[in-house]
Amino acid sequence: MRAPGAGAAGRPRPAVVIGAFVFLVAALVAVAVALSGRWDAWAAVAGAEGVGWRLRAPWLVGAVACEVLALLAGAALWAFVFRACGARMGVREGVSVWLGSQLARYLPGRIWQATGLVAYVRARGDSGVVALTVALVLQAGTLATGAGIGAAVLGPGVFGAIGPWSAAFGVLAIGAALAPPALRAMIRLGRRLLREPPDSEPPEVRGGLLLRATLARLVLWLPHGLGFWLLLEGMLVSNPLGPLEAIGVFAVAYVAGYLVILAPAGMIVREAALASLLGVAGGLPIGPAAALALAARLWSTLAEIVGFAIAALIGLGARRR
Repeated sequence: MRAPGAGAAGRPRPAVVIGAFVFLVAALVAVAVALSGRWDAWAAVAGAEGVGWRLRAPWLVGAVACEVLALLAGAALWAFVFRACGARMGVREGVSVWLGSQLARYLPGRIWQATGLVAYVRARGDSGVVALTVALVLQAGTLATGAGIGAAVLGPGVFGAIGPWSAAFGVLAIGAALAPPALRAMIRLGRRLLREPPDSEPPEVRGGLLLRATLARLVLWLPHGLGFWLLLEGMLVSNPLGPLEAIGVFAVAYVAGYLVILAPAGMIVREAALASLLGVAGGLPIGPAAALALAARLWSTLAEIVGFAIAALIGLGARRR
């Protein structure tokens, strides 16, 4: 199958490439605008009492490296599962495409990353429904395992820090995302929207693939959480969280931010949850906790920009070959 906009051998036409570039530049601008509105949170550092601050470059570099590793592993997981569903796209190209689409999360809404990803996949000659289905399965696994880790490490009561209604909505949303009927409904909707034939549904989605992808996402919380722990070690004289607690705090904050659809990449919502959780789990005052939450956003955004640069290098290498 060759999607509209694909050139010879399934390569995207120049208009598609230019459009993707403009889209990603818009995402970068959205990142800058969103972050610039929150610089005042750093004023909390000056008034913090009982918290010692120090910046240690090796720990901070290690934090970024862990997050980049987590992003690379997540991209590789998507590419491998996509290939397992019958896609012709190579794993290396799949990693590049997934990393390149990450910055689209900084635009309001939850559709832009999926839209860009599906558009490229269709232009490449593969099935957009398969790409969308794989992304949904992996994201459902991310939310389910993140909530499970948070409850196991910090206790179910920790979800009270983000509000009982938000926690209840999160549980319902995760359950719906993992329910096979909901997944099949999303696949049918994707078929109609993308106008693809009915036989494009990958049979592996019903069971085994969902379980394997969910287990893989569980493992991938380790580099995410360890990167966050290294960030705290690189900024605080005395880090109140151990590695396991840091994984739980970051996982719960991520889930809280993701469930607010209109927040670009969970911005502000994730920071608020993270600041509250740092107070609950680590006993930090709200000022230092807010500053650390903003630092965590800068850390994850920097890692995503590094991931985008890696995606660009992969794409340039493939073009030269």
